[in-house]
Amino acid sequence: MSELVAFPTAGTATSVGVVLLLVGAVTKSALVPFHFWLPGAMVAPTPISAYLHAAAMVKAGVYLVARFAPAYADLPAWQVTVLVLGSATMLLGAFRATRQNDLKLLLAYGTVSQLGFLVILLGYGSTGATLAGLTLLVAHALFKSSLFLAVGTIDHATGTRDIPV
Repeated sequence: MSELVAFPTAGTATSVGVVLLLVGAVTKSALVPFHFWLPGAMVAPTPISAYLHAAAMVKAGVYLVARFAPAYADLPAWQVTVLVLGSATMLLGAFRATRQNDLKLLLAYGTVSQLGFLVILLGYGSTGATLAGLTLLVAHALFKSSLFLAVGTIDHATGTRDIPV
């Protein structure tokens, strides 16, 4: 990976390879159109949900975007994919989060939205956006795991995760 980033190539094969890399990142990090699997994983026990949303499970695709952005952020295929899918995921996740009555699903769609935002920031390729993205990445891991564990405590104490309407 270090050599690819240090000595990026150009051409059609590179563009195809970058798009395929982004497809892998998009599926792993639950971006549109593959966003459905992350909220679907909420049947797992709460500590597992905290791990899925805060740690390495969904951040692996974001990591790939962050690693390859310095080399390929100037490619039109990269820019369009990152901007369109990241923005769509951020907006869809935020909208769907506001429509949830289950606390875990609300947090799950919030994570989907944050993943879209992270991909936009880290995929932009500038130093400032990368620093902002890394800060958000750490902050998200810290607060999201705590929120999921709090929901687990609420569920255990009350027997439900539903928000009264």
